[in-house]
Amino acid sequence: QNAEEIVAKHIAAIGGDAWTKVEAVKSEAKISADGAPGMSIGMSMTTVRDRSLRMDVAVMGMTQTTVLNGNAGWSTNPFMNQMDPEPLTADQVKMMKDMTDVDGTLIGYKAKGYTLEYVGTEDVDGTEAIKIKINKGEKRAEYSFIDPKTYFEIKSIRVEEVDGKQTETAVLYSNFKTQDGLVIPFTIQQSDPMMGGSTITVTSIAVNPLIDMKLFDMPTK
Repeated sequence: QNAEEIVAKHIAAIGGDAWTKVEAVKSEAKISADGAPGMSIGMSMTTVRDRSLRMDVAVMGMTQTTVLNGNAGWSTNPFMNQMDPEPLTADQVKMMKDMTDVDGTLIGYKAKGYTLEYVGTEDVDGTEAIKIKINKGEKRAEYSFIDPKTYFEIKSIRVEEVDGKQTETAVLYSNFKTQDGLVIPFTIQQSDPMMGGSTITVTSIAVNPLIDMKLFDMPTK
């Protein structure tokens, strides 16, 4: 199998050129965490392509905020008694920059300097998925698992080094819906070595909303 051809089919299946018109995305979601059954957790995320990202996670009346703004970022974490905004580390900034890639790793992979490798097939919850390795350089790689019937990505594994530790994060995608010509998974199950397992259920997505860029500024202490 040819990795480039498989990825071309995948890109066509999820909206193709429609993704090039996406400059910003705002989404709202509910999170259920394996470590906190029954707890109501809300998440709001605003992303400006290749530039900025703000993620607010609200639980028990407190909000944890993580922001990337250009080449720097900041965060607050009231759950760890960190009320004042603190700068992100260089590795955290690099990781967040990946997340400003609004159309994902595979769209425009050549322009991003990534290379692809077909590495066979693997069972993903009963689907014999096509497995593609994306070499991203700088000790970073990603594995994409593509359903051979729909050509949707149903799983990804990210391998990277963050603050001196190698991390591996697995994500399952399902409940695909079409919006503004884009095919988007509305259910995302994450398995994070530090955070444990969680399921994100997207409740709304706005494509190219008006965004006040002050949203990304670090507040003064």
